[in-house]
Amino acid sequence: GSNFHTFAPPTMQNSSINVCAPVDDNGSRFLLGDMSGHLFLLLLKKSDSQVNMKLELLGETSIPEAISYIDNGYVYIGSRLGDSQLIRLNTESDNGGNFVTVVDRFPNLGPIIDMIVVDLEKQGQGQLVTCSGAFKDGSLRIIRNGIGIHELASIDLGGVKGMWPLSVGSELDNMLILSFVEQTRVLSLIGEEVEETEIEGFDADQQTFYAGNTEHDQIIQMTPRGIRLICARSKQLVDHWEPPDGKQISVCATNNGQILVACRSVLFYLEVQQGRIVPSGDTVLEYEIACIDLSPMDDDESRAEVACVGLWTDISVRLIRIPSLEEITKEYIGGEIIPRSILLAKFEGVDYLLCSLGDGALFYFQLTKQGNLVDKRKVILGTQPTVLRKFKTQATTNVFVCSDRPTVIYSSNKKLVFANVNLKEVKHMCSLNTEEYRHCLALTSESTITIGTIDAIQKLHIRSVPLGEGPERITYQEETSTFGVITRRLDVMDKGGVKPVRESVSTQAISTSQATTVTGIARSGGGTPLQFGEEVEVYNLLIIDQNTFEVIHVHTFHQNEYVQCITSCKLGDDKSVYYVVGTGLVFPDESEPKIGRLIIFSWADGKLTQVAEKETKGGVWNVLPFEGKLLTTVNSTVRLWEWTHDKELRLECSYFNHILALYAKVSPAGDFILLGDIMRSLNLLQYRPMESSLEEVARDYNPNWSTAVEIIDDERFLGAESHNNLYICQRDSAANTEEDRMQMSEVGQIHLGEMVNVFRHGSLVMEHLGDNTVPHTGSILVGTVHGSIRLLTRLPQDLFDTLYELQRRLAKKIKSVGRIEHAYYRRFVSDKKSEASHGFIDGDLIETFLELDRSTLEELCLGLTKETNGEKIPLELDDIMKIVEDLSRIH
Repeated sequence: GSNFHTFAPPTMQNSSINVCAPVDDNGSRFLLGDMSGHLFLLLLKKSDSQVNMKLELLGETSIPEAISYIDNGYVYIGSRLGDSQLIRLNTESDNGGNFVTVVDRFPNLGPIIDMIVVDLEKQGQGQLVTCSGAFKDGSLRIIRNGIGIHELASIDLGGVKGMWPLSVGSELDNMLILSFVEQTRVLSLIGEEVEETEIEGFDADQQTFYAGNTEHDQIIQMTPRGIRLICARSKQLVDHWEPPDGKQISVCATNNGQILVACRSVLFYLEVQQGRIVPSGDTVLEYEIACIDLSPMDDDESRAEVACVGLWTDISVRLIRIPSLEEITKEYIGGEIIPRSILLAKFEGVDYLLCSLGDGALFYFQLTKQGNLVDKRKVILGTQPTVLRKFKTQATTNVFVCSDRPTVIYSSNKKLVFANVNLKEVKHMCSLNTEEYRHCLALTSESTITIGTIDAIQKLHIRSVPLGEGPERITYQEETSTFGVITRRLDVMDKGGVKPVRESVSTQAISTSQATTVTGIARSGGGTPLQFGEEVEVYNLLIIDQNTFEVIHVHTFHQNEYVQCITSCKLGDDKSVYYVVGTGLVFPDESEPKIGRLIIFSWADGKLTQVAEKETKGGVWNVLPFEGKLLTTVNSTVRLWEWTHDKELRLECSYFNHILALYAKVSPAGDFILLGDIMRSLNLLQYRPMESSLEEVARDYNPNWSTAVEIIDDERFLGAESHNNLYICQRDSAANTEEDRMQMSEVGQIHLGEMVNVFRHGSLVMEHLGDNTVPHTGSILVGTVHGSIRLLTRLPQDLFDTLYELQRRLAKKIKSVGRIEHAYYRRFVSDKKSEASHGFIDGDLIETFLELDRSTLEELCLGLTKETNGEKIPLELDDIMKIVEDLSRIH
């Protein structure tokens, strides 16, 4: 209507309001959020003839996309550019005048502008570092698969053969028993002090097989000679048991009050009572005993009714009833490698028997209520003998696998998950809960004992490094152990000139430098003078330490100079490693940059030096190392530069035939260049060193608006386009005619539902984990605007056909949200065509197979076949289950 009242207090003029939400049903209070992350409360007071408005600044949140007032002062802030938050509004302000308390955060990786896969710990496992968020919510996110140990203390001590915690006269652990060949040492842990001490009743001249607290405030020590029972208060020996006929104990197991010891093939069962060890039975097994476990299946039980043993010679595992020592069942593992560690464990209410062998293989079985071992599976967890140990985190029991590839076994959706640990090697481990080190683990390697805490047991761990400004591009320089990160911050024109709107990493850095230039770029002028209050985008190069992720140095570029790309490489015969940055000068009155720069930086001895620069006739969109040279895309052209002995860039050759060459990738062999045009989809160039030229060898003639490209191999190429679809193009290099060789055909297409910003070769999962039945080739990680990370991998044709049929059956059986048909949703739809998806399997749909009940699964698998050597072989449910489980482990 025409009757309205406007008001604009100064507090809301610094940024634009982009979301509002009602607080009351009567419409008297509204929450407003702006692009700076400010949260306002708007009060409407109605009188007879007019409405009075009052605006109050409550505090700061993530940049909101949606606000929902829940109740009782709690508000949900949904953010697209940062983490979403649950906040509480307080009636009183804090010292900073803030009425907002953040109660919980919900991680959001979006928008992922760029990302890089790095193996910082050199363990064959990638970590993903993403440029996430925008404006004040910009951050780097370090995403890794697996579980981290955070070291609190370490002791230099090698040769440890076993390790157990002990509590003497205390509720908490205060001693650590260390076993060596032919001796045992006791460490006292008081605060941070570690001292060697003695327990009088201990046999210190023997290797200890086990030591720990037991019933009736007693301590037990097991050695090859026998079992010693010690009073925890007096530390004196109260009873001693030795095997008959001078036998030596080879392996043993115990819990709070029961003991099993083996002397070769003879098994003795004993019980601990007040002041004595009582022999309660023995039996002779067929072969020598290699390993025993006597842990109670349930955590709240103190005694076990079933024990398990692994035998030499026939390589079998057996379940034995306690105390009668009758055999319940046996299962042959097969092969020639003996069992080295065995364990009974319960995960999510399911009983398992785990048995690891001397070559690092782990077999696991499910244990039925009738005592049968079923569903035998195998996984490779290293190359050396492994030791299995239980430990607790947050009231859940998990299993730690000590090996040259340490692993934690836990359960998710009633399936075992094997998560690697970020340590190179663990020989032994035990839980430790002292006054100083609460709820910790103690771990030994060849030379060190480490005490530390363990991450939350989950598949992915995300660490956030807030920047306070938007990260745009990232690269890694292994030689200097640094990352080069391009960021963008918003400054504003003030009375005294351009000033930052807020504090961020680039404004707080101690070591800084400013852009200098010897080219005409600084004199190029352009643009109109800035008005008061006008926003200016300022680009920076951050040098970040790879270990601490601290910003070591900040280099600020010229006003209006937009940085589009960065790489790290060596050039020509030069031994030095350089950061290379490509920029473009952007002005509002120009449709595209007319001038830009290639800048070569060297980072050495804590100092950033500009080594060289080259002016370009347009903005530099990509810069890539290419056989010791530099490949760049400058507006619509592709240019190859060589590095001279005078440390200058010289143009070697160019290729012209694009509207805007926004994306480029180089094949691993270094001879092919894949380009993504803003409108003309993909084309492939080959470098001819003899002619010193770039020549087009193939092109996709479909008009796709590219958003990212990647080379799968020399014949297949991956593209993402602006309608949120993926497509794969294939060239036929063996075709008879030049025309056929030049034309790429689209062999795969699917609707992803998200815009893709970046493809990167790499994986977050350690390769060769287990006897994987899925022969997949390579893996490409996908980063999207919404913050999801996806993985693409190639499958052989026979497996693809099987999974494609399974996908078709699952799509019929499982109803999606909104009952949208799977085939309809995955159709490739753009403004030029609408076609059915083909050449892709939807892994998310395939993995829902694991959540279905057995009767549904059997119905789905009926008649499924796999083609082998031209023959169609029927597949059982268990075969399909193993394929899908193995697929779920590659990401």
